[in-house]
Amino acid sequence: MLTTASGLRTRLQHIDAEICQLENSLQSLREARTGVLDELHSLIYPVLSLPFEITSQIFLHCLPKRLEDPIRPYPSLDEAPLVFTRVCRDWRTVAISTSTLWNHVRIELDSDDRPGHIDSKWVALLDLWLQRSQPQPLSLTLSNWSYTEPDEALLGVLDRQSRRWRNITFRLPFNHFSRFEEHASLPLLERLTLSAHGSPDIINPISAFRHAPILRHVCFEAGMHPSDVFLPWEQLTSVELYGASADDCLELLELAPNIASCVLDVQYDSHLVARGSPLLSLRAFTFSGPAAWGLLRYIAMPALQALDLSRCPLDPRNVTQVAQFVTRSACRLRTLKLYVRGTSAAQTIHLLYLLPSLTALGLILAEADTGTAIFQEFIESGHSSVMLPRVASISVHCMHDDNHALMFDVVTDALQMRNSDAEPASGGPARVDSFTLSMDGDARAPSLGIQRRWQELADAGMELRIGNSSARWI
Repeated sequence: MLTTASGLRTRLQHIDAEICQLENSLQSLREARTGVLDELHSLIYPVLSLPFEITSQIFLHCLPKRLEDPIRPYPSLDEAPLVFTRVCRDWRTVAISTSTLWNHVRIELDSDDRPGHIDSKWVALLDLWLQRSQPQPLSLTLSNWSYTEPDEALLGVLDRQSRRWRNITFRLPFNHFSRFEEHASLPLLERLTLSAHGSPDIINPISAFRHAPILRHVCFEAGMHPSDVFLPWEQLTSVELYGASADDCLELLELAPNIASCVLDVQYDSHLVARGSPLLSLRAFTFSGPAAWGLLRYIAMPALQALDLSRCPLDPRNVTQVAQFVTRSACRLRTLKLYVRGTSAAQTIHLLYLLPSLTALGLILAEADTGTAIFQEFIESGHSSVMLPRVASISVHCMHDDNHALMFDVVTDALQMRNSDAEPASGGPARVDSFTLSMDGDARAPSLGIQRRWQELADAGMELRIGNSSARWI
């Protein structure tokens, strides 16, 4: 059937009416939308109403946390603090005005995050980053594990900020250190870590850090020797030296006579013929490495209070060397950490009798039987010759759980007997106030009887932490 012109006109009128109705509805929606937007823009978000100082502190707690270096962010647009500048105008103002957001930076030139080559835009970003940190002291890490030449503009940016250096780590090819000028003064430098790789073309000591009036801590990582750098040695109070020879260690101890804390990792032996001078200020000493034991016979530390040998497994000969070192030093040791193998239990007991001033003992045991032998001596030592009469804190880590049930029994007997006999006011042994025992692996829980005795010790005031890698028993 043919559609008449009249019918088409009628249909067109209906369509136009619907369009008009829809346009009116759309206009109403647009007006409603405008009203909602006006109301929305008039709102003040709670986070934007916070005082400037609180927002700044929140931003500081958002800095990236990294296991190897927990407070130093990489310059990344997707992480704090740069990400705060991309959210809104108010946050950008707060972030740029908070100088403490910008005074830590870590630069890895050939890590997964940052390839070896850096371009001018990245250097400009670093320059802007450091400008925003003013006037704060700088904590800076620069690592380049390749042998490519560093960008001169990068080193220039860092060098211009040298008067603000506070905590600095440089890991570079040896020849790259010559790019840093010898500064008239590094007035804020407190901590310095240096690592070098590659053989230098010309062996000239590094002089960039010579004038640092408040420098106190220096760490030499692999590839650095004390003779490689000029430093204000006599003012140092803490030094660390890793991957070193025994000669390097003795040289370091002679150069820095006033240190109070020292960590030495002795990897290479040498033909030493002279004994070093007594280290009169050294109070805390940690050493490790396969060649560490030979170093002990050349040093004495009469002021030593804390000795950490937990990185060096003791054998009977080594225990004898430690005993001779302690006797020669005539020190009043208060804290000792040992890594004891089973064959050296008897010698370790002899060593502990030489340390009546000890108040804290830490043991890493290769076998549970070693712990059984040591704590059995606590029980059997007489009142006239009590082993470790002043010890108040004991920590034990057992690497293997063979025969651990017997060790639980003996340790519990020793702790109960020691605290029942404790008479420190009248010159008797001190109470053990804190005891920690951790077991590797999934060692079985002790019997209910042992756990009840541990609870009795805890109820009497002893702080106990005992368990394996997956559970804590008390």
